[in-house]
Amino acid sequence: MALFSQKNRTSLQQVVVQEFEGTGNRLNARQLDRLERTLDHYVEAVYEAQGDQQLPLLNREIVKVTSQDFNKYLQRQNIIQQAPQTPTRTIVTQANPLAASAPQYAITQGQQGQQGQQPQLYLETGQRYEVLQNERRESNQPKAPPMPDFRIALDEDGPTSVDLYEQAKKAREEEALRQANSAIDSMGRMDPGPIKRIAADDSFRLGQASQNKSTDIVLSERRNTVRPLDMPLIVPPDGRELVASLVSNPGPRGLGDANSDPTLTIPPFISNLKSNLPQDYLIRQESRVTYREVENNLFVYSGDRDWLRNVKDNRYSFSVIFDPAANGQSLNPQVSVQERFKNIVRIELIKAILPIEGLQTLIQKSADLSNNTNYQVNVLSMPYVSVRIPELENNNYGSDNFLDRAFGVLQYDANWYSDPGTSPSQTDSRGFTALIPKFLKCQKVYAPAPLSTLQRLSIDLLQPNGDILSQTADTFDISGIFDCSSIGITPYNGGSSALPEYFMIQTTNYFSRFQVAVGDRIRIGGYDLSNNNVSAAIQDFTTWINQEEGHLVVQIAYGNDTQITANGSNTIGYANYIIIQNQYASPLTGSTAVYRFGGANGNIGSDLNTYKNTVVHPRRLINLSRQTNMVFRIITRELDGTAQLRPDNM
Repeated sequence: MALFSQKNRTSLQQVVVQEFEGTGNRLNARQLDRLERTLDHYVEAVYEAQGDQQLPLLNREIVKVTSQDFNKYLQRQNIIQQAPQTPTRTIVTQANPLAASAPQYAITQGQQGQQGQQPQLYLETGQRYEVLQNERRESNQPKAPPMPDFRIALDEDGPTSVDLYEQAKKAREEEALRQANSAIDSMGRMDPGPIKRIAADDSFRLGQASQNKSTDIVLSERRNTVRPLDMPLIVPPDGRELVASLVSNPGPRGLGDANSDPTLTIPPFISNLKSNLPQDYLIRQESRVTYREVENNLFVYSGDRDWLRNVKDNRYSFSVIFDPAANGQSLNPQVSVQERFKNIVRIELIKAILPIEGLQTLIQKSADLSNNTNYQVNVLSMPYVSVRIPELENNNYGSDNFLDRAFGVLQYDANWYSDPGTSPSQTDSRGFTALIPKFLKCQKVYAPAPLSTLQRLSIDLLQPNGDILSQTADTFDISGIFDCSSIGITPYNGGSSALPEYFMIQTTNYFSRFQVAVGDRIRIGGYDLSNNNVSAAIQDFTTWINQEEGHLVVQIAYGNDTQITANGSNTIGYANYIIIQNQYASPLTGSTAVYRFGGANGNIGSDLNTYKNTVVHPRRLINLSRQTNMVFRIITRELDGTAQLRPDNM
């Protein structure tokens, strides 16, 4: 039990020791030993009496009874030290040092009396008589309420400092009321005749004293008053100076003080003129609150959603939530923003950055009746892209319901790409394009009252006919990962099982050649094994394959589970393998050797085949080169503190 633990016992001992040593008296070794034995005794006694209570209540009761017992022990020690030492006292004290111990916890009243009398048997007759007299004197006097302990309690079950203060205040008020009632009762028990005579006599004496004091004050003022005849005129006044002063100082009205009273205002020739400065006056400020508008830029990236578990959203249809409590940005199925915007005046869509990818697979026939899928149907083949956000329906109107409910209409602004290449497989990824609401106001204004807060944005990028730009997913389930030396074909099957140059990622379902192309960056997540007893090569490979920076796509291929049929896509543009390159041993040294997972004895190809059935789910990958970026401007209203400062008051 926690009550008998060494930690709890140490805490109780520290509390009791600090309470007795707080007065400046240090406890010696004998007293500390006595305190430890007393504490051990009351721990067991309190547990036997109140074992069903909570630990804080038990600790409080143990500290209370231990402090009382030890305090009596210290008092007895002081009495014994002050009393003259006798042979009987010395022998009894040495034989039984605990004979004066305090009564045990939860014992009968008779036992308490017997044990409480033990230290008093060894007192002298005169000392015993003085102790008895003091006890009688203290018992007759009303005891004052104990001083409340305003220290902060370490547990949560005790009363707070406010409650203790209220209890002390109530106790003082009750004591004052009791004393007042006692005085009233004592006065009421007296004869009313003498009381009235005493009150009348006191009233007469107070009135007589007040009258005498007033008479003395009037006589003192008369004696101290200076009469005009008693003031000697040393130098007679010069009338010319008086006239000159009146001419040079026209008075308060002449100085512009039109509300002044000449009979009450001190003449300027008596007091020096005071120059009134602007700092001498406080200008009353206007009782109004001013605000200022703050512009905030919001960037939304569709790849920040929890794509490992969320299979419903894609890059053209996703949601954004704001201030998701204490969760991080990667712990929510939707894209999450940690900031909470308040008092929103206007929300404006600046632009959208979309990948230039094939939204559909168009199959053409060549002259030799073979299929051709080189033509791309991308976002640049559309006149505009409408953005629908149900939380921000704007004042747009059109000939169909999709335009009526659209937040904005985006048109082409610019495009860029990295390396278009020459072959059809290298032209599947054509970079990105920026779409803006050209010559239009794509915004939502909240007037006259601002929007209190923004919690969610559901973003859908639609074609002119109201359909999503693309229903194809940008994430794929992984069926397995193999080394190209075992199932790959030329030229990617180089190396050995221990040192493969490339790896094959097999997806569960086929994908279009426009969904994953050469040069795209993919990120793999959730690739792990349920078997903990795996080789060092598998552990090293798992860390590398799940790295945050992802991997570049070298080539795509298609085939069955044991052998690749051909590199690239099939006749209608579909594939189920993604080829990535292995890392090199040390690019800093110029070495051309590939990295060996697991050290010198690692054989990653054989280990991947051995543990392929223990890979856990879900394990997926996302194409980071096929994600959408949205840019918003959010204008919020905040208090303007500078408007409350005026230069006159600075």
